Amino acid sequence: MKLSKTLVALIVSAAVSGCSQNMSAQSTGIKLVEQVDVQPTELAIAYKKYELENGLTLIIHEDNSDPLVHVDVTYHVGSAREELGKSGYAHLFEHMMFQGSKNVADEEHFKVVTESGGELNGTTNNDRTNYYQTVPSNQLEKMLWLEADRMGFFAQGITQEKFEIQREAVKNERGKDVDNVPYGRLMETIGQTLYDYGHPYSWSVIGYMSDLNRASAQDLKAFFKKWYGPNNATLTIGGDVKAEQVLPLVKKYFGSIPKGDHIEPAQKQPANLASSRYVSLQDNVQFPLLAKAYPTVYDGHRDQVALDALAYFIGEGQSSVLYKSLVNSQRALQVQTAHNCRELACEMLYLALPHPVSGKTLKDMEAIFDAEVAHFIEKELDESDIQFYQAKTEAEVVRSLQSVQGKVATLAAFETFFNDTKRLQKQLNALRGLTVNDVKRVYSQYIKDKPAAVVSIVPKGQPDAVAQEDNFKPTFFVPSKNDEMQVAEVKLPEVKDTFDRSIQPQAGKAKAIHVPDVWQTELNNGLAIMGAQSTETPTTTLSLYIPAGRLYDPAGQSGVARVTASMLNEATTQSSTEELAKQLARLGATISTNLDSEYIEFTVSAMSKNLDATLAVLAEKLLQPKFSEQDFMRVKGQYLQLIQHQENEPNYIADSTLNKLQFASGNYSKAAFSSLESLQSITLEQVKSYYANQIKPLGAKLAVVSSLDMKMLKPKLANTFSNWQGKPSLPKAKASIAQYQTNVIYVVDKPNAAQVQLRVAAPAMKPDLTGPFFKANLASFAFSDSFNGRIMQNLREDKGYTYSVWGRFRSYGDIGRYVLKAGIKTENTADAILEIQNEIAKLQKSGLTQQEIAFTRAAVNQGDALKYETPAAKVGFFATMMKHDADQSIVKTRSKIVESVSKHELDNLIKQYVDNDNMLYLVVGDKNTLVPQLEKNGFKVQLL
Repeated sequence: MKLSKTLVALIVSAAVSGCSQNMSAQSTGIKLVEQVDVQPTELAIAYKKYELENGLTLIIHEDNSDPLVHVDVTYHVGSAREELGKSGYAHLFEHMMFQGSKNVADEEHFKVVTESGGELNGTTNNDRTNYYQTVPSNQLEKMLWLEADRMGFFAQGITQEKFEIQREAVKNERGKDVDNVPYGRLMETIGQTLYDYGHPYSWSVIGYMSDLNRASAQDLKAFFKKWYGPNNATLTIGGDVKAEQVLPLVKKYFGSIPKGDHIEPAQKQPANLASSRYVSLQDNVQFPLLAKAYPTVYDGHRDQVALDALAYFIGEGQSSVLYKSLVNSQRALQVQTAHNCRELACEMLYLALPHPVSGKTLKDMEAIFDAEVAHFIEKELDESDIQFYQAKTEAEVVRSLQSVQGKVATLAAFETFFNDTKRLQKQLNALRGLTVNDVKRVYSQYIKDKPAAVVSIVPKGQPDAVAQEDNFKPTFFVPSKNDEMQVAEVKLPEVKDTFDRSIQPQAGKAKAIHVPDVWQTELNNGLAIMGAQSTETPTTTLSLYIPAGRLYDPAGQSGVARVTASMLNEATTQSSTEELAKQLARLGATISTNLDSEYIEFTVSAMSKNLDATLAVLAEKLLQPKFSEQDFMRVKGQYLQLIQHQENEPNYIADSTLNKLQFASGNYSKAAFSSLESLQSITLEQVKSYYANQIKPLGAKLAVVSSLDMKMLKPKLANTFSNWQGKPSLPKAKASIAQYQTNVIYVVDKPNAAQVQLRVAAPAMKPDLTGPFFKANLASFAFSDSFNGRIMQNLREDKGYTYSVWGRFRSYGDIGRYVLKAGIKTENTADAILEIQNEIAKLQKSGLTQQEIAFTRAAVNQGDALKYETPAAKVGFFATMMKHDADQSIVKTRSKIVESVSKHELDNLIKQYVDNDNMLYLVVGDKNTLVPQLEKNGFKVQLL
């Protein structure tokens, strides 16, 4: 874990006000281990740490700024605790643990959380698995009931059928994220190469499907019994709670769960290479890639801070040495460096894609990397670099304190890996004590002239493009007869309670949701502003939306808006790209540009104390772009190569082809990136002209959330934009639906694709916030836009055809669409389409059930508590209101609609817009497999 990310939400200058092993909460039988209090002005995380008799660690963070609570259960088990030949178990459990337990029915965990207005997920990495929910605070007891039931009673419900369904889901996930993605096997191959056979990091988190294919339900019970006991878990609760209210609930639901097996701490195991190992892969990629991984230390080592800084200086961001020397000079399309730190070992990872115009090979890249880094570290690194790295990292800390989830995750991680919840101050002190000599020392000690794992990924048919001939072959587990023997029946511990766990707790009284007090104003140049004050952190977040997205591309200049947006993030007439990046780092600020169909967006995150200086950088970027020929050629070249890369990416192919089929010719039918031909034809003069005509304040909108009030903030904004004048002059493209066939399956051939990308779509109504579009999405929620929706339950949970499938009404400029997306197992493509058509037919015939409508009402209205927590969430909410000319009353208006909209109205919207007669079906996959399968099932196929 990198310092800059470990530190996220980590500053603690707080004093420990209570820290005694003898302290106890007598009323609950839970021992108070430690209490940390903070002053209102301190950047810190206050908490109380307890321990139950069964070994469960409980951490409580009280924060009543929003009526929500975040519950996290972290188990100290990840893929590194698996055995050879049994990879993927921890990740599989992440799936299995949502499949019900003794007192929670199958899929009910998702239903209960969603219906409570919450969000949930689980994640697995090498060293831990966590499950978390964010819900309105009145729903806390339900969340504790759910988590306790799967901790104490999950294994009793493991069946071979459940196991096989989730095993299929994992296979689909691997297909989606690894096997069907260009460069998807890179990180897995690095692990196999850098770490010796049998090392806990030598296999990936998702594991090998051959290992999972050998697993049985009894294997899983044995794994659960060993690793998922309360003594190997940390329960962290943060938000609008009081410890004295939480303790009895935790005691009730978790206290009777027996302690699990004793777990010995894992030993630190940094990789140790005697010489460099070279391994290569041929993949369906456009460009060769070089990855070089050096073994370093482990998470928490004293050298971690300096190694994190070294990674930043080498290849993170526009001020890094490799960006300047390789990307700016067009010797590389992309470079990236990261110090990946985990509990047992860390590695310094460097990635590079040579630029085709440079003629540089992977072998050249390796030599250039070594030379450029050595020169920078030995000749250029100075104290000013250390200072701006420190400022940047401390600002990241402040921003991370903006969400309860960030604080809870931080507390849970430090407790899990270090048994030191107040470790935050140590991290910050290490950062502040960093010196130039520290960085130089770790470079010499771990990187310079040291052996590394070097992986080349080259296009198929180009074996000679590798950096060096392979000299290492990873070893893989081969099972013996003994390994294939079934595990004996696992005896699980009994839980003895004094209450009936089968009774689901009732929610407490809901607290009123405080919608931020919003102010609106307009500057003299016509720029509309909507904002609010939030004093939780001393920061300012703003987004500037300029109506200059790709729907404003002039005729014959498709892609000019996208190139312009990128050029606004390059050099200005006053500063180089590198200088701008360093200025922002010193200020602890970030400024980014993005483009969608309608807007170019500037997003700013700043420390309020540095807001004037940050806004000055924003004004420089917005009003004084240099538009240099060198930057233009590099940006254009990167996009040209990106287009070629995405020609191999099935998900992108599906989305772009859907646009071409569904919309008539024009900007709406264009892919997210322009074609090679149109992009090649764009000139720098066209970019300058587009900027001059369209980057204007009239019609632009600015959303802002700041610790400063309106009286302080408005003059700063007025001063920033005082020289920005004018009205945009380009027309926006109008949407027009194309004529397409609804009785065929369109097929795009992707030879040997590991998975099929499926799209099902139909045109719909114009987007709105309170009208038919809003109501249609309410109708689609229980059908296809929630985990408990009919489509997800059918295709994933019942059939195992997919990892995920989601369908909803989507806004696209002035038009709406219903779009359903899924990655489908190739052999089940026809079956999946038939199931979707059957579900749509049933919906047309009978509409939604009353239960589904009640589920939607509860989930949507109670979920409002989560919408306004962070500054970024508030800014997004304000931007949506401004784009639709709405005011603060929209919240209550929508809430009333959710409560009152009738089944009749929802059913009519679904019948009108989600109809098999109007649907366009598109699949991207191997035509030799797909076409016979589809035709056998009675579908007419049209190849594209």
